[in-house]
Amino acid sequence: MLKKIRFSEVQVGDELPPVEQYVTQDVIDKYAVTSLDYNPVHTNKDWCTRAQVFGMPCTVGHGMFTQSLMASVPIRAWGAGSATFRSMEAKFTKAVAVGTLLTCTGKVKELHPIGPGRNFVVLELQALDPAHTVMGIATASIGLPD
Repeated sequence: MLKKIRFSEVQVGDELPPVEQYVTQDVIDKYAVTSLDYNPVHTNKDWCTRAQVFGMPCTVGHGMFTQSLMASVPIRAWGAGSATFRSMEAKFTKAVAVGTLLTCTGKVKELHPIGPGRNFVVLELQALDPAHTVMGIATASIGLPD
């Protein structure tokens, strides 16, 4: 079980443990069912071979799947009972092709000691492929207990 992290224990520059996910077609298909997004760019290999969307003859993961992996970094590091999302803004910089090993990282950029029950941190999150190409970036405000 994860130790509950407290706001006072976090410092600017702290790096959170990375989250890795190998993006298989099965993973993409399961996310399509969960999100109800059956766009053929994600689910239809034959169509993708012909259409070559994003210049690739293969399916790609959903942008929101990439965002959810980035969002899982603080939750896995600090626990769902400690870390509460206040906001998250993400940008997808490159399509994630099936067969990619996605590594999501997080780093504490700011501390906001607003007051008891209102303190939060700002994280910089990234999704990277094995060549360290940035596939997505996000900024998240995370509330932490005092």
